[in-house]
Amino acid sequence: MRRMLIRLLIVCVALGALVGGSVLTAVCLCAGRDFHAEKSDCILVLGAHVWMDGRMSNALTYRCEAALAAWRAGVAPVLIVCGGQGKNEPEPEADAMRRWMLAQGVPEAAVIAENTSRNTRENLINARTIMQARGWTTAAVCTSDYHLTRALWQARDEGIPATGIPAPSTKDVKSFVRGRLRETCSWILYFLRRI
Repeated sequence: MRRMLIRLLIVCVALGALVGGSVLTAVCLCAGRDFHAEKSDCILVLGAHVWMDGRMSNALTYRCEAALAAWRAGVAPVLIVCGGQGKNEPEPEADAMRRWMLAQGVPEAAVIAENTSRNTRENLINARTIMQARGWTTAAVCTSDYHLTRALWQARDEGIPATGIPAPSTKDVKSFVRGRLRETCSWILYFLRRI
């Protein structure tokens, strides 16, 4: 009996490693996809960490830079910056992003802050509410390249026709790897919830 349990455990571990490795590979491949943002009613910029000294994390800075470039290129006339305040953040992510956008010369009327959401799904649900109130239907979603595929799946789930604007990953190796591993777990949870 004990030997059979050990074999079962080995099979489960091997199967888990196979599934996890396959999903990680898919996450990495999707991060390198060539996304094309279509002209939309708005650009949704998804949140990431703000350091306790008020600086935006590299991930958040890269998202803002990619969204700003898309806004300047005419992808959409308005930016909706999304993200609430985590326990280890001095202010909502959206407020930090809005301040950064204004400092880059974006007019106040062109930046809307959604500053209560705590995760990607809430970013999209709350942004959809803002969009519906203004009669907007389409969006270009801006987030880190490794996160964009799932963000677009979730936008579709929330009824938002969206295209993607990928922000480059951080150049820090530790953050680069951690982001992809965390996204791998998020993909697995996303699919498990749909079963």
